[in-house]
Amino acid sequence: MAVASGSLVTGTGAVSALGRSAPEFYRRLCEGESAIRPFAPEERGDLQATHVARYDGFTPQPEIPAMKARRLDRGSQFALIACSQAVAEAGYRIADAPQSIGIAMGTGSAGAGALTEFLRILLTESPEAAPPFHFPNTVANAPASQVSIELRILGPNVTITQKDPSGLNALLFSCLALASGRAKAMLAGAVDEWNAAYAMGFDRVGALRGARRASGIVQGEGAFVVLVEEEGHARSRGARPLARVAGIATAGVPCEPYRFAPDAAAMERAIRAALRDAQAEPATVDLWLPSRDGVVPMDRAEAQAMRAIFGDALPREISVKDAIGEMAAAGGAQLVAACRALADGAARRVLIDSFGAGGNFLAAVLESPS
Repeated sequence: MAVASGSLVTGTGAVSALGRSAPEFYRRLCEGESAIRPFAPEERGDLQATHVARYDGFTPQPEIPAMKARRLDRGSQFALIACSQAVAEAGYRIADAPQSIGIAMGTGSAGAGALTEFLRILLTESPEAAPPFHFPNTVANAPASQVSIELRILGPNVTITQKDPSGLNALLFSCLALASGRAKAMLAGAVDEWNAAYAMGFDRVGALRGARRASGIVQGEGAFVVLVEEEGHARSRGARPLARVAGIATAGVPCEPYRFAPDAAAMERAIRAALRDAQAEPATVDLWLPSRDGVVPMDRAEAQAMRAIFGDALPREISVKDAIGEMAAAGGAQLVAACRALADGAARRVLIDSFGAGGNFLAAVLESPS
């Protein structure tokens, strides 16, 4: 499946351990900084995993007043700040037509913190003691819903939980919403929060990299969002575009939901379809954001697919996940990094790969706006 959008990305927002704003995130990424660090002893517990990429020292202030922040879980705080940054950078006036803008947010762990804390009190104390303010945030769609409430967004509201490729899938949904006329603008991105119970689950199934496990991911957290508009709408209000969504495609193979399928042929299909959607030859791609995240069989399959398409002339690359770890939000981070590279003139055409568990493979091509 492939959908050409002809849409413009006009604003980006980022909240991660590499910076609270998109320009800062991109600058520190290009300078080679990394948010990946060893676990503190109290964090690691019985985990075999040795490293994590958490947003240490995060506070929602000054962007979110303290009284309001108390009602929001960590993931919703991340998402609200990132979305607010994207809207502000794009100069988009939501109040002029709140029903014309929507939100599509990918996630793999949103709601985890509120859910585990709610259940802990419910099971160890009593139902009466369970904190009612936690309950609305115990679901994966809490961040997108809280953003819509706070920013007064009345258009489509969708949460996508497709694990690693959720961020690109949110972009795909946003392009479809624009193409069908359901919205004139969409906030598209992804959000995740690190949670000890979820980390234990990933560790038990052997998904995390560790001292005795060379293949696996390092878990991260953050929120990354782009504001996508139909081109005519963006230009009519005088927006300064950062990038154009030229092509996006998906391919897949049958696989159990939490198993990786290192199928180079399927990955190649997704990449070729995205290039075809963008009407772009491989030689015109001058920046590549790989899906590579430390899962060795998947990384090898991606390298094989890229060699089949590009030969020895691989594009210059920026590996986002080497800096912030893996999570659904990493796909949103790739989108933000690609937009900043195009806006700064560091590239003319960017390929993004996002291949995850469950046999889900997505690729997108972004290019400089004319």
